[in-house]
Order: sequence, then C-alpha cells, then structure tokens
Amino acid sequence: MPPKTPVSAEDFARIHRSAFVTSRPWSMDEFQGLMEQPGVHMSAVPDCFALGRLVLDEVEILTVACAAGAQRQGLARRAMLALIETSADLGARSIFLEVAADNAPALGLYKSLDFEQVSRRAQYYQRRDGTKCDALIFRKLLS
Repeated sequence: MPPKTPVSAEDFARIHRSAFVTSRPWSMDEFQGLMEQPGVHMSAVPDCFALGRLVLDEVEILTVACAAGAQRQGLARRAMLALIETSADLGARSIFLEVAADNAPALGLYKSLDFEQVSRRAQYYQRRDGTKCDALIFRKLLS
C-alpha cells in the first residue's frame, strides 16, 4: 500500500508520534485545535507534513514531521518548500522556527533552505528520559 498524504488531525498525530520518539508527540486533539485556529496552514506530502501559523507578516513553523520509515527521502524539504511558498503567498515576510540543538537532520534541512540561527533557548526541551536540550531559533526572510 503506498504512503498516504496526511489530511486529518488523526493522520498528523500518527506521523508526529512516529517521528518524535525522544519528546512528547502531539495528540490528535492538539492537532485538531491547531487546525481550527486562524492563520494556521500546512503542507503535506505522503507520510510527511509541515504546519505553520501566520500572525501579521510572520509565520511560525509549529512542527515538521515525517514518519520514521519516510525520513531521509527529501519529503520534509518538499513539505517545507510548499509551506514557505504558501506563507509568502499569504503575505509573510519572515518565517521563524525552533529546533532541538541535537537534531542534526533538521538543522541540515533548515540551513539548506537558508534559515539562519538568531537565538538559543538553553535547556528548553524536556526529553522523555528526563534530560534537557537547547532549542535553536532560526529565521528566514522572505522579502
């Protein structure tokens, strides 16, 4: 059976659960609540998605996730490029995101998409095993 393009809160929660193994994944109810908020938009490809929220002229990337078996295939890049394009079409002038400092694949992706680190939040992420990890804040200017 071919991978399914996520379209529902249930799909997003399933993928998030598969991708976020060291931190708490988001629930179906959390995704449903986000999807109902003004300014929230997403892009999805089979087994992968990117979710952002536009406020005035800034987009915050809320989460990007690819199912474990779909990682390292360029799907997150496709989802991010589509989200960046949609964000620009909606009037965004910049995009922000935060990422765990130890998430090398995500850091590589964001840097390759011309995001620049602008800040750091020390010990921001609480891991399931009780350890903490810094969050790196990245920004991409669209205009």
